Amino acid sequence: MFSWGPICWVYIAELFPNTIRSEATAIAVAFQWIFNFIVSSTFVPMYNWSHFFAYALYGVICLIAAVFVWKLVPETKGKTLEDMTGFWRKFTI
Repeated sequence: MFSWGPICWVYIAELFPNTIRSEATAIAVAFQWIFNFIVSSTFVPMYNWSHFFAYALYGVICLIAAVFVWKLVPETKGKTLEDMTGFWRKFTI
């Protein structure tokens, strides 16, 4: 399947350090399900109202998500869990 949806399941397993992995994974998955519900419950009414608006709105959201990922989401390729712990340690007080 080609979309943003499956990426969450792979990425969250690599992103968070062991100390917070269970809590962070639970929050990430909860947000994914919430937004899946929002998209699936709003698309058909929007599509019935305006085909163009429905696709344009979600297309713009996908472009914003792509820019967000490109600029702010850290790369995990070739990094260990300890490397990711060090990465997140920079953001703690």
